[in-house]
Amino acid sequence: MNVHKGSPRTLSVVFIVISMLSAGMPARANDIVPTSDITGGASVFIFRGSSKKPQSAGASARGYAAGGASAETTRRRIRGQAVNARVMRQRAARARQAELARIRARERNARIRQSNVLTAKAETLLESDDHDGAINLFREALGLNSANSDAATGLSEALVAKGLTEADKTGDESALAYFEEAAKLDPRNEIAFLKMGEIHDAAGRTGDAILQFEKALEIDPEISAIYFPLGLAYAIAGNDEKAEQYLLKAEAMGASTGESLTTRGLIASRQARNDEAIILFDRAIAIAPDQGEAYVEKARLLEAVGRGDDAYRTLQQASRSAGGSSTVWFGLGVHAYNRGEYTEAMNAYLRALELAPGNAQAHANLASTYRQMERFADANAQYRAAFESGIDKDADLFSEWGYCLGQTKEWDRAMARLDAARELSPTAIDHNNVGWAYYNAARADKDRNDEAEYRRKLELSRAALQRAVEMDDTLYAAFLNLGAANNGLGDFAAAKEALERALSLQNDWLIAVNQLGLSYRGNNDLQGAINQFARANKIKANDAFSLLNLGELYHLTGNRREARRIADRLKIVDPTLARRLDDVLSGRIVLDEAKRNIRPRVPTIRRIPY
Repeated sequence: MNVHKGSPRTLSVVFIVISMLSAGMPARANDIVPTSDITGGASVFIFRGSSKKPQSAGASARGYAAGGASAETTRRRIRGQAVNARVMRQRAARARQAELARIRARERNARIRQSNVLTAKAETLLESDDHDGAINLFREALGLNSANSDAATGLSEALVAKGLTEADKTGDESALAYFEEAAKLDPRNEIAFLKMGEIHDAAGRTGDAILQFEKALEIDPEISAIYFPLGLAYAIAGNDEKAEQYLLKAEAMGASTGESLTTRGLIASRQARNDEAIILFDRAIAIAPDQGEAYVEKARLLEAVGRGDDAYRTLQQASRSAGGSSTVWFGLGVHAYNRGEYTEAMNAYLRALELAPGNAQAHANLASTYRQMERFADANAQYRAAFESGIDKDADLFSEWGYCLGQTKEWDRAMARLDAARELSPTAIDHNNVGWAYYNAARADKDRNDEAEYRRKLELSRAALQRAVEMDDTLYAAFLNLGAANNGLGDFAAAKEALERALSLQNDWLIAVNQLGLSYRGNNDLQGAINQFARANKIKANDAFSLLNLGELYHLTGNRREARRIADRLKIVDPTLARRLDDVLSGRIVLDEAKRNIRPRVPTIRRIPY
């Protein structure tokens, strides 16, 4: 999660965490997508989950930078209370200087006396905001007398002052070391703990933030600026009771913000207090109509309770009142995508990305939208943008990206993406998809007459597919692909075995029946091949590929009458293939020679385990 340094985390972070915990995802069967051409290259890609898996509004905070208007208000409040505390400590330091003068008059030990002199000088430098000079003198004083508690306390104060200045100049993270040393020197320096909590919070270290904020409050319960960020931190950590406790305290102190109310609404929603949640969201919208999270979360809740039209109206209102919020447009995109309104989803995600170009999840969701619209080149560009924006270890993204690259015939890149998905998630489905990519890449090599690469990639395809069926002997799509790969390699017996297994799992599957017909034909069982292609034509009347094969097979068996009848049907279905069949029937194409060319000799391989 990307969070700007120097900014406390705000609702955008709570938004993703609570939403992801509360949003359910219905289980759906895996979708398979056949890719084939009329010459018999048939294979099947399997989506991980569903090709139309619903998108989640809870993901919209990914890639957003924390630190909106309310976050800056909180930051100023914390800074203000820290500075006020520093003023009070400086007044106490001035009072100590007089006491130090009296102590020095009574001291006989030169080192102790010199340590106290340096301490007094350091206090003067600190009061004049010479932080570096004060730090150096306090360190010298401690070097002369390590028991000088005034020097230790003063050094702690000087380090806090230096840290506050450094944070304003270069960002909080670079100032963390000053506050850490200050807290070690003076365990009662609440400002050091407060600032450490703020830094950890901004960097996403929620547990550390809570620990430091609680220490600061233990020292000084009146530091009200902590209530709001501490409530958000507890919400992220899933401690609803503590979160509501501190958020209510913040509101009682006059810090009733849209973010606070929305976070309470999210908690109420998660606990199925739906009516209360909607009231809180409406209050948040009334206080901050230009902030988007409350609209989006209200819409998500309305959708979850079956009020889809109300959810849509809420998002439409948001687009008018909070049109400058990328969260709103992201939510609109999710809503439209899940309704199947892909053009509207596309426009919403494009607007979200105009407002927040680094939102990796918006890029990923837009890629899926383009995929549904079959704009595969645009999808590939958005998958790359999502990857470059931070979603670089997501097997689903790599898998979908590999599929879209296949649709644009970029098979080498498709193989690389699907291999990446397999490394992250070595399931049977992922092995199948790698085999799918290698198989289609091999066919592209075949079209370029690169026989060596064709066979090499087919072997890689077969190995991946063999692994897939070993892992899941009910994955019928993988058996189909394995049969196709073995057909391509000329191992027709192994192909027949795999394809029969596919058909035992998925009866009368046209693509598998046609591939099985090729296996029979490759084994010279012409009648068996005729039976399979006739079966295919019953499954799908006038299937062009099965008609072509039936015509050729009737010609090979001497049944010219049936061959001619098939040719007449094929002229209506596919004139291009009809011309090929005419060339066969007229003798311009000699099938025996063609068959020898597509039936290379291969060694016997191990059979499929059942």
